[in-house]
Amino acid sequence: MVLGGLLVLVGAIFLLGQVVQIDVGHYGWPFFVIAPGVAILFLALTARGALGEGLAILGSIVTVTGLILLYQNATDHFESWAYAWTLIFPGAVGAGMVLYGLVASRPGNVRAGTRLVGIGVVLFLLGVAFFEGIIGIGGYEFGRSAGVVVGALIIAIGAFLLILNLTSSRRR
Repeated sequence: MVLGGLLVLVGAIFLLGQVVQIDVGHYGWPFFVIAPGVAILFLALTARGALGEGLAILGSIVTVTGLILLYQNATDHFESWAYAWTLIFPGAVGAGMVLYGLVASRPGNVRAGTRLVGIGVVLFLLGVAFFEGIIGIGGYEFGRSAGVVVGALIIAIGAFLLILNLTSSRRR
């Protein structure tokens, strides 16, 4: 049923692209990555046990990869791979764990997955600041004052995390 619906959807998109004369192959190819990822996620959320958890992580990885490719294809900003991978590993892995944990009522998965998503987002933001703001990989670069603010913000976040870690380990 899922495969049949997917084929009807893909056929309709191609037909519409021919009628309106839009190059679906050029702009829509990331959906050939996104659609299987969503299908795997759907299967994962209906399965139980280690298979369901593994499929949730796989589906999340494939879907997030497709969404990154969609953004990069639409903006022609493929340089963002320098830091976008952090949204996949550990970000998408954590998202898959969270989704499965919520569906299967496994709070341990939700906690571990949330940590991984947080790590992925922090690494992504640091990558954006470094590769886009400092190096200017995509043609964007921070001005002097913005660079100072971002540098100070990164130091403050790092210091906060260090203090938080030191105080929490003393309580145990």
